[in-house]
Amino acid sequence: MAKETKQFQAEVQKILDLMIHSLYSQKEIFLRELISNSSDAIDKLRFESLSHPEWNVDTSQFKIQLVPDVQQKTLKIIDNGIGMDLEEVEANIGTIARSGTGAFIEQMQEAKDRPELIGQFGVGFYSSFMVASKVVLHTQKAGETMGVVWSSTGDGTYTLDSVPRAEGTGTTITLHFKDDLDQDFTTEWVLKAIVKKYSDFISFPIELQKIVEVEKEGEENEEKKEKEFKTEWEVINSQKALWLRSPKDIKDEEYNEFYRHISHDWTDPRKNIHFKAEGTQEFSALFYVPSQLPLDFQMRDSKWGPQLFVKRVFIMDHCEELIPTYFRFVKGLVDSSDLSLNVSREILQQDRQVQGIQKAVTSKLLSRFKEWMSKEREDYEGMWKTFGPILKEGIHADHANKYKLIELSLFRTVDDEKWTSLAEYVDSMKDDQKSIFYISGDRYEELQNNPLLERFKQKGFKVLALTDPIDEWVTTAINKYKDFEFQSILDENLDIDTEEEKKKKEEKLKKAEEEFAPVLETFKTKLKERLKDARLSKRLTTTPVCLVTSTQDPTARMERIMGALGQEVPKTKRILEINPDHKVIQKMKDLSEEQKEVWARVLFSQALLQEGSPVDSPVDLSQDIAKMMEQF
Repeated sequence: MAKETKQFQAEVQKILDLMIHSLYSQKEIFLRELISNSSDAIDKLRFESLSHPEWNVDTSQFKIQLVPDVQQKTLKIIDNGIGMDLEEVEANIGTIARSGTGAFIEQMQEAKDRPELIGQFGVGFYSSFMVASKVVLHTQKAGETMGVVWSSTGDGTYTLDSVPRAEGTGTTITLHFKDDLDQDFTTEWVLKAIVKKYSDFISFPIELQKIVEVEKEGEENEEKKEKEFKTEWEVINSQKALWLRSPKDIKDEEYNEFYRHISHDWTDPRKNIHFKAEGTQEFSALFYVPSQLPLDFQMRDSKWGPQLFVKRVFIMDHCEELIPTYFRFVKGLVDSSDLSLNVSREILQQDRQVQGIQKAVTSKLLSRFKEWMSKEREDYEGMWKTFGPILKEGIHADHANKYKLIELSLFRTVDDEKWTSLAEYVDSMKDDQKSIFYISGDRYEELQNNPLLERFKQKGFKVLALTDPIDEWVTTAINKYKDFEFQSILDENLDIDTEEEKKKKEEKLKKAEEEFAPVLETFKTKLKERLKDARLSKRLTTTPVCLVTSTQDPTARMERIMGALGQEVPKTKRILEINPDHKVIQKMKDLSEEQKEVWARVLFSQALLQEGSPVDSPVDLSQDIAKMMEQF
């Protein structure tokens, strides 16, 4: 056919304009798109050749080549894939005859974010015009002897010509780069970096042409020696998509090496979780549990989430939409074969396929963690010490998987530093124990020495020691496990006595109420701004006073945590319990009213310190202590 010039379809021109001015946030994406198209073309030829033996396709020679020319400012992307005939070139490049094109253009124009797409509506090829002032495509379809040359400067027209391709079947795209680019895409290190970032795991070798300077042989005079140049090819992609191989064929050293590659962590991972999902959602995934907390993990701008690949092609880092936040310490990647990426990240968050992948990933991680806990308990406990507080966030945040996460959770008790699950705790409970008891605080050692534990030790009741800030939410979220309610040992309604014990205590306290009424009145009147109530205690044995919390009120520790997060909450008045058997309280009843007031303030401050709360005024406390000492 004679060379002819044609007009782009109107929608194509709009897409070209968007490509050039706003579609991609990084211009280097063009190379990812073109290499991906080449890989698809080779895959298609490999499949089609099975039914066309007359094509004599040598599948061992499939490759993609990059030929930069620094002088001419051009780059050729060459493949020996299936190629296109004239009709396909016009259908795929000159026009877009697919449904939904208008809506797609409208979405692109309205998008607030700059999107990143791959192969959506066939627009990948047009990304060339972000960097090129002219694009020439020479392609020849398998089984044909005549090729097609397509050429355009992106000005609204393109030319078509019939020219045999010297290399035969395949496609060559030549980009003539613009003069005002920020990057030089003919530079060796730039091309290597882009391929490494986006296309390192393409299953076919990507070869980069290099012109190497050599010296002519046979010349003895050094000054007269002439230089020669020869062409070399260097494969610049690894092609090692480890996640697509069978786990039984992969050595630990390979897993560890790949982990260091994607995580930039110099230590080996504690665990790898490798699986392939099939059915409604088809994808491969490889996750790692690090051996230590990353240095930047607690930073406010710290990024998380696995890498996202589509058919081995890198799409984005830190795809938070693929895993729940309580698994944010997990490193790895997901490679989907059928994920459709839409215009913006905002839409990606709402994509049903993405939601389906997240659900499948979460389910698989939870099941593997359960298996890990069951079969490698010591190693699992090592993981829990580091990442347990993060996993427990899901108990409060992920209602659908709440009970699975509860079963994965480990705790320590105040009398045994060994880790225990709730199932193990319940199995070890005394027959007369009615609740799962716990005490919370900032340091395990302080909780162990809390004097309020004495009654529980006497009865042989184990008490969970909760030291993670998230535990304040976890206990509320769990509420009950296997018919046993969670109950703080500082709860005002705490009940650990038998009916006989309760009867004896009630009789004793009834007698003591009149005797200690003046002491209680002092606490109630002099500390009325801080206390909800003051009453005699049934729980205290070795300490004079303690503060307890009403069942519906936030704990003192919760108030401290919220304050540390910058979310001040109104301070809740608590109940002061007084031990009538303690010598300090017995002495207090014989003091003058002025002395009682000083003692009341000191004892209240002592109760605050005992629960881990700061006193109102250290100066006032020290002065009150001095006044008390003057009395002896």
